[in-house]
Amino acid sequence: MDKYKILLVDDERQEREGISFLIERYGYPLQIKQAVNGQKALEMMKKEEFDILFTDVKMPVMDGLTLAREVAQAYPKTIIIIFSAYSEFNFARKAMEAGVVNYLLKPVEIQEFQHCMEGVINKLNENRIHDEQDRENQELMQEVMLYGLFRTGKVPKGEREVLRKLLFEKKQEGCIPIVFEFVDNYFEHSGELFQKMAGAYFREITFVELLPNEAYLVIESGEYKNPVRLKEQLEKLLKALGERQECLVVAGETTSSMDELITQLVRMDELRKDIFGYGDRILFVREGSEGQTRYARAIEEVKSDIFSAIERQELDRIREGCMQLRETLSTSRELSRIYIQHLLYSIVKELYDKIPQVEYEDALAMAGEFFSEKKPEKVLSDFSEAVDRILSVAGKEEKTDSELILRIKNYIQKDYQKDLSLVEVAREVGLAPAYVSHTFKKETGQGIVEYITELKMKKARKLLEDKSLKIVKIAQSCGYENQSYFNKLFKSYYGMTPRQYREGLR
Repeated sequence: MDKYKILLVDDERQEREGISFLIERYGYPLQIKQAVNGQKALEMMKKEEFDILFTDVKMPVMDGLTLAREVAQAYPKTIIIIFSAYSEFNFARKAMEAGVVNYLLKPVEIQEFQHCMEGVINKLNENRIHDEQDRENQELMQEVMLYGLFRTGKVPKGEREVLRKLLFEKKQEGCIPIVFEFVDNYFEHSGELFQKMAGAYFREITFVELLPNEAYLVIESGEYKNPVRLKEQLEKLLKALGERQECLVVAGETTSSMDELITQLVRMDELRKDIFGYGDRILFVREGSEGQTRYARAIEEVKSDIFSAIERQELDRIREGCMQLRETLSTSRELSRIYIQHLLYSIVKELYDKIPQVEYEDALAMAGEFFSEKKPEKVLSDFSEAVDRILSVAGKEEKTDSELILRIKNYIQKDYQKDLSLVEVAREVGLAPAYVSHTFKKETGQGIVEYITELKMKKARKLLEDKSLKIVKIAQSCGYENQSYFNKLFKSYYGMTPRQYREGLR
């Protein structure tokens, strides 16, 4: 434990040295400094914090009572001890009126000295414990507030100013929100490593962990307002993280207020919903809106018909609609290449969602070709080929999505005690991780890792009602070997540690 600091103030050196001797003799955890009068003491306290002020009353320049009043007002946490002769008892009364509650008589009596010092040190120990608890509670509340903001995109009444300070106060040039979504539960075992590495590549970061595979990083804009520079730095960070599964990264634009940040979070979430696959992809919100540069009512109507046919699995109507769309696009000269690319990509993606027999890698490659071609004619040709390949396997028997979701949930319910990840769940149902993730979220409105984590937290909360079970065993039974991580995750969900939750049940 760090030593407390005490300032001895007396114009007589012999008195100061005598008190110093007693402090050292009885082994009190105090770091001692001395001053010859009140004025010198006050100057020292302006430069350095002291836990205890031990002062004589009668001194030149500034007496002890004046010093005590100044210190009590300016440094209320400092404990003051007045040291004075019995003949000066009137000073003791004035000291009491000044708010000083510790008084020692000269010449010092050993028992009185010990009683006084032990009482003061015990008080300092209590204050330190309370300060640490207050700091932990404050940090917990801040974590909960950040978690709520990035999870819901909303700011509860009364939290806006706290969140503003946390996110913007040290980021003078605004901030950029970035979300990292891994295929596996990367943050469960490497959250601290990620935070440390991110701090090495970006300055003034705020790290918000949402799920075992998902977290936000808020960085100071500065030079990273340039998306090329930001992408380079993000690529370096991903490379530095070492062995891991694939990761999808989505970066927002520079924000300078809470309202702007919330807007970015919504746009980032919308962009993520339109993305299937990971592959260490780094995307920017501003790119997500470039595809809508020109709008054509007739083409959007054809697209709507195609989506309806896909929903009802009417293969002939899908083919006819796609042929009609290709003819319309080939004769149009008013639409941008980017608009066409995004339009066709959305149709292939919808087909892939409804016809999961097609291999994930093939679907991703087909869709990716739309964006690698510069000529609209070649993009349309690639689109027709992709539609034909997907529809060619549409007649095969396959479980419906609702049956698939039931199968996934049954597997998770049965084996939630394991360290489950998206990759393992996908392996169990025999489908690609990206398809499982996208389908599960589309049907349930909840990410698969989010569902696993929520289930584990509910199981843990139920188990905590059994007072005979040790918390470390409860963590292990829910698939968390790392109890520290389990405690942190539980706090994020319920705003208190597992121990605090159990104590609250009493």
